[in-house]
Amino acid sequence: MKKTMIALIVGCLVAVLGACESQNVEQQAQKLENNELAGTWVLKSILLGDMMDLPCGIPNEGKFEPITLELTTTKDETGSVLLLNGRSSVNQYSGSYALESYNETTKTGKLKMSPIGSTKMGGSPELMQCESRYFLLLGQSADFQLSIINGKQQLELGVLSTQKSAATIGGKGNFLIFEKQSK
Repeated sequence: MKKTMIALIVGCLVAVLGACESQNVEQQAQKLENNELAGTWVLKSILLGDMMDLPCGIPNEGKFEPITLELTTTKDETGSVLLLNGRSSVNQYSGSYALESYNETTKTGKLKMSPIGSTKMGGSPELMQCESRYFLLLGQSADFQLSIINGKQQLELGVLSTQKSAATIGGKGNFLIFEKQSK
């Protein structure tokens, strides 16, 4: 009887703590939706370890539309659903993500991407390679940081390099660097 009572109390505590964590992430998602994360972002560069690269590794010169990422929130019966969509170098894409944490002070956070779906148009080999690299880096994204650089909002989205991480050879990590498009 005593063991059963202890098990019930522990079970209730786990359920309450789990609900608090879910509510906390929900509140964080709402704060981000109402503030800086929501909106349309344009890919400006890619940081690969300690090397900065252009979005497609080549100057655009009007060869393709800018690569975009739009972050929005919608509601369903389970709460907020965080959605992403945009245009890569060739195709339109969409997916969702889960916000795992957000630190308002440092403006950094962790997220988990769902699989990304896209249209299936073809393009030049260079643009298809650009798109593959973009989808790979976007799909692997686990960390983000918001900042203001030269008066413009910036989003770094990718994998932060750590001592234990094999994600990069050196440097900060692998990041897609976006600039927020003004409304």
